Amino acid sequence: MFIKQSGAKEEETTEMLMKVWKALEGDKRTGVSTETLKVFLGAVIKIMFVDDPTINSSSSPYGAFSLEGKYAINQAAATKIHQDFVLMYLNHKSYSAAATTAKPAEDAEYSFKPSLCEHSVTLASAVREKRGAKDKEQQPTQTNGKSADPVERLTQAKKELEAYADIE
Repeated sequence: MFIKQSGAKEEETTEMLMKVWKALEGDKRTGVSTETLKVFLGAVIKIMFVDDPTINSSSSPYGAFSLEGKYAINQAAATKIHQDFVLMYLNHKSYSAAATTAKPAEDAEYSFKPSLCEHSVTLASAVREKRGAKDKEQQPTQTNGKSADPVERLTQAKKELEAYADIE
């Protein structure tokens, strides 16, 4: 999303990634956390920045880390990140635009048309017939003047409850 896969020179891509690695102190911290990367990339695309007044960001133009290891940037650092990594921003923007236009049309013709084999159709028909016969056998019947259908029983109980509430 942020690095162009085709058309970009490999040296430029490597140089840009090394610059990000150094800015986020990947060597000192034995890696870059996802939270740190989210803050950094948010600044690249100008959507967010984490401003922590306890962090002295004057030591690094790309933000700084707190004693607990939390990466934060101020508005000036966010602007500097966006300016210095504008190529990543443009790649992200072109990727997002391409992703929204690449959706296939709903009425597009597809070469694959699913279908059932004759044996499956026969089995499905037999099962439906069997279920239909069972459903007819298990129709709700009247028991002691009350319906065996749960919906009807619930409706009847509700009416009885309302009648009881009106009495009191």
